[in-house]
Amino acid sequence: MEIGGLIGVFLGGALPWLEAIIVIPAGIVAGLNPIAVTVAGLTGNLLTVALTAYYGERLRHWWLDRRARRAARAPVDTAGTAPPAPVSERAAARRERIRRILNRWGMPGLAVLGPLGIGTQLSAAVAVSMGVTARRATVWVGTATLAWGALAAGLAIAGMDLFVS
Repeated sequence: MEIGGLIGVFLGGALPWLEAIIVIPAGIVAGLNPIAVTVAGLTGNLLTVALTAYYGERLRHWWLDRRARRAARAPVDTAGTAPPAPVSERAAARRERIRRILNRWGMPGLAVLGPLGIGTQLSAAVAVSMGVTARRATVWVGTATLAWGALAAGLAIAGMDLFVS
């Protein structure tokens, strides 16, 4: 039973939007070993954060190279410049909003608030899409995930102690 529960916590931590901060307390409330649950949930979550950042960075480089190649082949106007690639107003507004958040709060703000709002994997993907390196995104989001996971485990243990006492 315990190994199956830990596998479930690992997989739950790895799934986007079913974060370690949700599955850790659930595993503790289910009666699993709190240390094993915390390690399993955080491992699953951190693994997918690192993979998302790494492949997101590769995808970003591919996309930028592709756009540069297309711009080089684009017809040149009379001023000697290629016209910019068309971007929808909605996409431009969304990109500008993310850029403002990153400029105001930086990577630490995105990392700390990400697990609460958009999820850790999406936080890493957004950071990488805005030009943050995969390593930096993984370190910041991973550190915040460890802190949130430890807090979730501590609160779940404290809550269980209140009910048992």
